Amino acid sequence: MFEVLAPNLGQSNSDITIEQWFKEVGEHIEKDEPLFEMSNMKLNQEVVSSVSGTVTEILVEEGEQAAPKSVIAIIEED
Repeated sequence: MFEVLAPNLGQSNSDITIEQWFKEVGEHIEKDEPLFEMSNMKLNQEVVSSVSGTVTEILVEEGEQAAPKSVIAIIEED
């Protein structure tokens, strides 16, 4: 089980907003494949998966905010 964490974008330490998930629960993802798009006050950015596996849980829905380094999804590794 791999915990996907919300990125910490440097010194601002501000919450991020999940703009879009590119995978749904039950879908397979490859390492380095885009997993979600996030934004904060300064930028929008795609974030890639650090592992290959199946998305088993999405804990922060699109449009919701997450604190830096909080768990936002779970991937069951291959």
